[in-house]
Amino acid sequence: MTHLPYRRAAVLCALAILAAGCGQSAGSGRDGAGGPATRVAGQGGAPPTPSGPGPAPSYGVTPDTLPPDASDGPRYGDLTGPEVPERPAEASRDCRGKKGVLVEPGPVDAAMGLRAMTVTLTHCGTGTYRLNGYPDLRVLDADREPLDVRGLKGTDEITTGMRDPGPHPVALAPRQSATVAVVWRNTYTDTTNPAVHAPHLRVVAGPGAPARTVTPHGGIDLGSTGRIATTAWTKFTPA
Repeated sequence: MTHLPYRRAAVLCALAILAAGCGQSAGSGRDGAGGPATRVAGQGGAPPTPSGPGPAPSYGVTPDTLPPDASDGPRYGDLTGPEVPERPAEASRDCRGKKGVLVEPGPVDAAMGLRAMTVTLTHCGTGTYRLNGYPDLRVLDADREPLDVRGLKGTDEITTGMRDPGPHPVALAPRQSATVAVVWRNTYTDTTNPAVHAPHLRVVAGPGAPARTVTPHGGIDLGSTGRIATTAWTKFTPA
C-alpha cells in the first residue's frame, strides 16, 4: 500500500466529507448505532434545550409542611369596618296581634372586633308616640339579670365612624317606626376575668317608656370592655 503524505491525506478526507461524508456527519443528529444523539454537558457544548414545557417550579411551602393548627388567615371581608345592617322591610312593621310598643333587634354586623346592630321600635298603639334622644340600654345575663356594663349615649367612645343624628323630636303615627344603631367592641384584655358574652339587651326607649328585652342572634360579646353605645332615635322612612 502506498502511504500518502499527511497533508495530502487530510485534503482528500475533507473533500470526501463534503461529497459523501467522512465517517459520521457532524450535523446528522444520529450516533453510530442509529439512535438519537445525546449531547453531554461539558463534552462538546451546552445542555440540550427541552423541546416542550417542563413541570412548573414550586415555591414556598407545601400543605404537608404546614403545622396542623395553621389557619387560613383573615378573610378580606374581615378587614373592613362594620356597617349598620339594612333597616327593616315593610313586612317587619306589621302590628297585627300586637299592642303598645314593639322593639326588635336586627342582625349583628361584625368586623375587626367592632359590632353594630339596628334596633327598631314600632308604634303599635293609637295616637302619636313621641321620642326625643337616646334609649337606655342594659345588658342582661341568661337569667335576665343586669351585668356591670355601661350604656353610653352617643357612639364616639366606641367608634368615630358611626353617624349619630343626635337628640331631636320624633313623632310616630300608628305602625310607624324609629331606629337606633347599637355598637360595642369585643376586645378582651383582662385575662383575670372571663369575657362577657350576654344573650339579652333591655331597651327603654325614653323616660317613662316601658322596658323591652331583645335577644340578638349570637348575643352581645363585650369581651372585657364593659361598654355598649347607641345613637339617638331617628324616624324610619321606607325607601
